[in-house]
Amino acid sequence: MTKLINKTQLSRIKVQGFKSITECDLELSQINILIGCNGAGKSNFISFFRMIQEILDQHLQIFVSRQGRPDTILHFGRKTTEKLDIQLHNLC
Repeated sequence: MTKLINKTQLSRIKVQGFKSITECDLELSQINILIGCNGAGKSNFISFFRMIQEILDQHLQIFVSRQGRPDTILHFGRKTTEKLDIQLHNLC
């Protein structure tokens, strides 16, 4: 079952170490558009939101297993990236 947070808008996202995203600090507005070359990380950025939804649904282990193994969600694997750093800020 999906948990919905009503009328909450993210104002800023900070991600370090997720898939191809070494570091991302993004201020958000009401409408946001992702533009970039092939291989720039647009799909991985969208996948990040899927992971957040799985965490809210308490299915992180399922998300990780769908990716193949835990190393696949870390930037260049465990040897390079020990942990994910995620910060979600909402408008107050």
